[in-house]
Amino acid sequence: MNRLLSATLVVLAVTAWSSEGWARKTARHKCDVESWVTERLDNWNQQLARSTPADPSPIVGTYDRNHPVLLPTCADGPLTKTETITGYFKKFLEKRPVVVEREKLVVGGVCGNAFGSGLYKFRLDGGSGPTLRARFTYVFQGPIQGAPIMQHHSSLEPKAPGQQCPAD
Repeated sequence: MNRLLSATLVVLAVTAWSSEGWARKTARHKCDVESWVTERLDNWNQQLARSTPADPSPIVGTYDRNHPVLLPTCADGPLTKTETITGYFKKFLEKRPVVVEREKLVVGGVCGNAFGSGLYKFRLDGGSGPTLRARFTYVFQGPIQGAPIMQHHSSLEPKAPGQQCPAD
């Protein structure tokens, strides 16, 4: 009886392994880390656009709730609590920043635990004001769907002539 049960289980396993259904399920879990990071960076840009000084919660919500780290573009840091990150964005959003360009993206890690580094340009005053060129690194960690920002470093690019953060 045990031989018959074992043989049946082997046949079922082989059939399931090679079936189209099994292959679809396996393929669904493959992940292109560059696309995965780009989606999260695009989401950050969208949440920045949705945020206001009175309600910075969309952008603040992209950061980890327990142990976030933000080295901000236009303030001293690191900021390591949701409250201090919220305070920073309340002030920064008064300048009405818009990310207008992202370039030189370098990606590493795997989906669910990855980073993206590069350069971006902010235009202030809703896109019609001065440009800030900054470098960035974001570190994402967590479930593939959620993956909050664990660490975010943003600083002005030192070689951009005459550039400085606007006064608070």
